[in-house]
Amino acid sequence: MIAGSRIGFDPALPLGILIALGVIAALAWAIYLWRGGGAPILRALGLLFLFLGLMQPQWVRETREPAQDVALVVVDQSESLSLAGRRDAARAAGDEMARRLSEQPGLDVRVREARGGPDGTMIASIIEDALADVARDRIGAVVIVTDGQAADAPENPADMRALGPAHVLIVGDPARGDRRLELISAPTFGIVGEPMRVTGRVIDPSGDAQVRVRVSIDGARATETLVRANREFSVNVTLAKRGRNMVIVEADAGPQEITLSNNRAAFAANGVRDRLRVLLVTGEPHQGARVWRNLLKSDPAVDLVHFTILRPPEKQDFVPLSELALIPFPTEELFERRLGEFDLIIFDRYNRRGILQAYYFSSIARRVEQGGALLITAGEGEAGLDGMHRTALAAILPSQPTGNVIRRAYRPAPTTLGQRHPVTRGLPNPERWGRWSMQVDARAAGGQTVLSGADGRPLLVLDRAGRGRVAQLWSDQPWLWARGYDGGGPHGELLRRLAHWLMQEPELEDERLTLDPNSRGLTIERSTLGAAPDPVEIIAPSGASSSAELDPTAPGLYRGEGARAGARAL
Repeated sequence: MIAGSRIGFDPALPLGILIALGVIAALAWAIYLWRGGGAPILRALGLLFLFLGLMQPQWVRETREPAQDVALVVVDQSESLSLAGRRDAARAAGDEMARRLSEQPGLDVRVREARGGPDGTMIASIIEDALADVARDRIGAVVIVTDGQAADAPENPADMRALGPAHVLIVGDPARGDRRLELISAPTFGIVGEPMRVTGRVIDPSGDAQVRVRVSIDGARATETLVRANREFSVNVTLAKRGRNMVIVEADAGPQEITLSNNRAAFAANGVRDRLRVLLVTGEPHQGARVWRNLLKSDPAVDLVHFTILRPPEKQDFVPLSELALIPFPTEELFERRLGEFDLIIFDRYNRRGILQAYYFSSIARRVEQGGALLITAGEGEAGLDGMHRTALAAILPSQPTGNVIRRAYRPAPTTLGQRHPVTRGLPNPERWGRWSMQVDARAAGGQTVLSGADGRPLLVLDRAGRGRVAQLWSDQPWLWARGYDGGGPHGELLRRLAHWLMQEPELEDERLTLDPNSRGLTIERSTLGAAPDPVEIIAPSGASSSAELDPTAPGLYRGEGARAGARAL
């Protein structure tokens, strides 16, 4: 405490006005003196006394308390400090530094911790926040205990000069080595079945030793190779499926390791098909054939081969054989030599008429079970003896016709399962869809019935056969929606989803779990045909576990938010 006294002033008028009055008084006194006034000294004393009265002098007694200087100790506690005992060392060093500084008289010591986040370790912002209430002339020093770099360091270090002198104490053993892997080039997509090149480097302070590098895709070992440390290497990786593939590149442990976490690098690569090949066979000319053709031809990723049978072979007339077909139907080439090239085979209103041999249908069934896809859109002939259900395809078809044909108006509608299935989920305004007027009556012994027709009978049935997929549409009238009949309907979206589901596009999987990073952590999306899913368990690389609740956003679709730290979900 310091006590003292002084004379203070509390002017009755603003300083500018007092100065103006003083100038006027001085001019008046000068004029008085110039004209020979008899008492210039008394006049001057009077004006001075009046001016002093306006200043209102006061006798002030003060008691002052000196303000302490401020010292700030910032202790880094980010994730990297958990390695090799650094966190305890940093905390001990920070505590000891704070203890020694607090022994200095007139010094206020503040201690703050810097935590790591999605964008790195924030240290500069911690300093600014901790000293925001301190005058700049009271800042004594800033001591930073860390093992690395600040993610928010200013581009111009002079901007931090006002916060006082900064001292950095680095914790860790400088003689201890650590091998790490970095990716130089990692493609974001690759063509399924074709190699894509991944380029990286293994950084090892011990020298250019040989290092084994392994590559895995979605947890399955893909390839491995020997590379030289501290030199760039390249490895070819082949994606086996469409959609998102998690590629992990991992190097063997070195002679000295602080952590093995940086021996791995991961990236997501989207698998795409170069061209999706579709074979469309239309059994007879009808108005719906153009709908399928236009839909498939409008997709630049689809390579379409389309044949339409213009006349039945049993028809007898005198037309020369060379004129019976605009283009000869190359059945042997398509269904024997090149059948494995097609991702999807569509039989549209096709009936058995002796054009395709019986063993061709056996080949198609095997192709589907090996990973292909089959779609049958039924015309009225499918209910009779020439239907596709009387071929070898019957073994993979989920539903069979009863032999009856319904010829009255009805409105297609999603079933309870269809409201959850990605092929039909979210299609707009089902209650306003236009009516169809023909349906082949069928019984669904298996599969997934996602659309129902007249009297709730199966209209669209989906199923899996081996590694492939099958769909049966028990009507050939989606073209009514395309023409806008009775208000139309979502024919384009429905048929597009159906074709892509058959070709196993990942976005249309009925059981799917995806994780996407955002600014707050992870966005979790779960698609399922079953009951509401349990909370998702998230396991970080450190082994720490957390859970996230999922809320319904649409039938069969659930979303939630979760923690982010390179986690995986179970």
